[in-house]
Amino acid sequence: MPTHTSKTIANQIEFYEDRAKKVDLIWCQQIVSLLNIYEQEKVSINDIGCNYGQFYKELKRTNVTDRFKYRGYDKDPNFIEIGKKYFADISDNFEVFDIENFVPPKSDITICSATLEHLDKPLVALENMLNSTTKEIYLRTWVGTSKIEEIQSDAKYVLSPYNINQFNLFELSQLFFERNFNFLCIPDLATNHSKEYEPFKNAGIFRTMYIIKGTKILET
Repeated sequence: MPTHTSKTIANQIEFYEDRAKKVDLIWCQQIVSLLNIYEQEKVSINDIGCNYGQFYKELKRTNVTDRFKYRGYDKDPNFIEIGKKYFADISDNFEVFDIENFVPPKSDITICSATLEHLDKPLVALENMLNSTTKEIYLRTWVGTSKIEEIQSDAKYVLSPYNINQFNLFELSQLFFERNFNFLCIPDLATNHSKEYEPFKNAGIFRTMYIIKGTKILET
């Protein structure tokens, strides 16, 4: 089953075009604030599942693009084209990329928001991200005390079915530790400090979003 794409839900291109023009996202603001420690050095960022480059938009809005070398990767070429359209200054830094099948170029920081839970091979994708990260990874996804593998296929909500999985917090932390990363679970401000919510109103499906921060443990 494919991840969320421009063809999964009706009017997605118009929705994200509107966001690119008018909306500043809270989760982007939160992670940019977490990156404030990088003031004295320029660091590289891989934004996996970048959509139209919403995170780059926040870097630009807060005038900190000179501190970061940004690259945006997304599986959907239509989302990538929106990014190139609205952020022509870095159009060459957007790339169509399949994180489930390829390891991206190494970067200091990896960011992945609202993407992992929609993939067919999420743990493979996470391995690829961890293997290409030299300092920190920020993973914003659905987590809880249980693992849930579910597909949203109701035609009232989607044009084509796609994964809406939840990850077991303990299993996720174990994977981070095994790959030599510390693990910190941070409440997500964009969902009212990780309050449980319905991704599809009145569908009876509930999820909780957290930001997982993984810091690479330096070998001694």
